[in-house]
Amino acid sequence: MKRKALLFFVLGFILLFSIYHFPEFYSDFWIMAVFKIGFLVVALVLAFLQGWKGLGGYGLGIRYRWLISLLKGLLIGIAGFSLSLLISSFLGFENITFQQSLQSVVTQLPMLLLMTAIPSVAEDILTRGYLYAHLGNKMGKTPWILLSSAIFVLNHIWRLNDGFAVITYLFLLGLLLASAVWFTKSLWMAFGIHWGSNIMFESSGAFFKIVSLVSHSGDSWVLAAVWGLFFLLMLLSTRQTGFKREPGFGM
Repeated sequence: MKRKALLFFVLGFILLFSIYHFPEFYSDFWIMAVFKIGFLVVALVLAFLQGWKGLGGYGLGIRYRWLISLLKGLLIGIAGFSLSLLISSFLGFENITFQQSLQSVVTQLPMLLLMTAIPSVAEDILTRGYLYAHLGNKMGKTPWILLSSAIFVLNHIWRLNDGFAVITYLFLLGLLLASAVWFTKSLWMAFGIHWGSNIMFESSGAFFKIVSLVSHSGDSWVLAAVWGLFFLLMLLSTRQTGFKREPGFGM
């Protein structure tokens, strides 16, 4: 990468990173909403300035099979987080009780979907789409996936003191999400996985109650194991059948 291109890459990343994390210094909901939506606006403008045609530069182009990739990702994300909850409950790590009626769930679900979609896609652009657009053709598969996963972990700067189990599950989830980008050449599936897992995470507070029954981090290790398993399954599936690639980056 030439010096000027490297400078633009670094400055663009710092700009997006700053906008993404700025609202975390405040508790007001409106600040969070403005900056998360503002992140997407700035990312769109930055894409045009860097020579791409909108968010397609980050792998979010409306191209063939994009919706299928998104839906597949959603199913994977929801299934992975749900599986970890079921295993933790079975092992006696957590107790899960539903506390909302079906009518209440239906009423609250649209807002929950919206409020999990925007932060999810923003972080996906920052830690995967932006990196792949600039570095995907300059790095090999393994180095890029590891780099993206490491930045995904570091982007959770407020959770780095939560223990090794949390860092492990974030890294393994990062591997799954980065590999989805690399193999599909699109951000849609990774966004779907991330969004689906965040939907389930937020649902655990909005629709059902989870009570920890142990003092250790067993539930986090279960979640790490599930994401690790899904990552291995993705690697296996690419070797066996391959992925439908959607060359949307830079478009």
